[in-house]
Amino acid sequence: MRTSGGGGGGTAGCTYHFDQWATGFVAYVTVNGPTSGWSIPFTLGSGNTITGSWNATLSVSGSSGTATNVSYNGTLASGASTQWGFQGTRSSGGALPSFPSCTAA
Repeated sequence: MRTSGGGGGGTAGCTYHFDQWATGFVAYVTVNGPTSGWSIPFTLGSGNTITGSWNATLSVSGSSGTATNVSYNGTLASGASTQWGFQGTRSSGGALPSFPSCTAA
């Protein structure tokens, strides 16, 4: 099942969506330029555990997290974009992560 959620606009602009199932999910986030470095905050749902990620450096403390660009995807020209994301587990039927700086895809 694919699910999207909403939030406010970020500086560079970002969108997100999820693929989800009973006890897991994959979060996909697209960052749109122009930007010369990006940082996207997120909040994990209760019982969420991140099991892997790609194209970003993640920092997580409790349920609060931040994803920042890696060396090859931080500078984006106007009209350019990059995608990053993570996969995780969750309690059956538990809340998905949220991205308050991004809008639903």
